[in-house]
Amino acid sequence: MPTLEPRYVLCADGGGRVETSNHPDRPGIRVWACTSCEARGEGTEHAIAHAAHCRSVTGRRLPRGHFS
Repeated sequence: MPTLEPRYVLCADGGGRVETSNHPDRPGIRVWACTSCEARGEGTEHAIAHAAHCRSVTGRRLPRGHFS
């Protein structure tokens, strides 16, 4: 199975990002962590959904799905 590259999604407030990467112990599972509020979870879809609503820094809103 090919390795998925780490990616990130900008948070809605523009002050943080939700970084996704492969789970270190479970091949094929993506995990994420938010740099703005320090939330964590599994799944790229959950990372995108969190980033779309995370506004813990400035309250500005950016378009959803800004992958690097």
